[in-house]
Amino acid sequence: MNTSNPASASRSAIRALRNYAVRRRLIGLRMLPSLAVAAVPCLVAAVAATVGAEPFELYGEYIVPMAIYFVVPFVAMFSVLPLLGELYDNGAIGYLYTRPAPRWAPLLGIYLGSCLAMIPVLILAALVPGLILMPVDPALDLGAWLGRIGGLAAVLSLGGIAYGAVCTFFGVWSRRAIIWSVVVLIGWGVVFGGLPGAMRTTSPHRYLLGLAKDWCGVENTFTGMFVPDPDPPSVLTSLLVLVIASVVFFLLAARAAKRRDVL
Repeated sequence: MNTSNPASASRSAIRALRNYAVRRRLIGLRMLPSLAVAAVPCLVAAVAATVGAEPFELYGEYIVPMAIYFVVPFVAMFSVLPLLGELYDNGAIGYLYTRPAPRWAPLLGIYLGSCLAMIPVLILAALVPGLILMPVDPALDLGAWLGRIGGLAAVLSLGGIAYGAVCTFFGVWSRRAIIWSVVVLIGWGVVFGGLPGAMRTTSPHRYLLGLAKDWCGVENTFTGMFVPDPDPPSVLTSLLVLVIASVVFFLLAARAAKRRDVL
């Protein structure tokens, strides 16, 4: 690692840990848990294709919310938490934190690499159900299908980036990161995001569904499963909330990294 100046050391640390995270979470058997989660909407689509449901509407009304409420949080947890836990448990994080680069640099590399590793899985969760349902759609409109699939892939990717930052914070801040992540991503996200009331506005799921309404052409994203949002957020508001949440949680993770004992 080039230690001639802090900027060079930081760039080297970010690049090295980014590549390490991609190798650990995207290549080999370690990606199986994420793939298993992404396979759930695919199985639902396969079953639906055999029972005569209207494919295009089913994709928008059920596959879209299922992917947002179920796939995104669990893929984020499986992509980030095992990696951070491994580095802390075997003491390797202590070595990284004693290098010339500031602690936020390797942490940023881990976060970026985890996001790069989860995005292909999230894209598959949007693409494969569409490929299963399109051939059985009697009124196939390829442009509409591609727009809906591409929109969902973009929503899931943004959700993965935001939830990856949340998991990075908990992975650094607490030794019980999995418990905190489940409570926050599932409890705060899924539960409060699907209930009426003021708490819904604090849930990031609301803003992912706001994007899905526009990008996936889904008017009633909660069909049959959740209470409809009477005043869904705009695309701009949703993007701002997700970007700000990602930045804030990463900054919290960087702050926690300075305080957590790694010896």
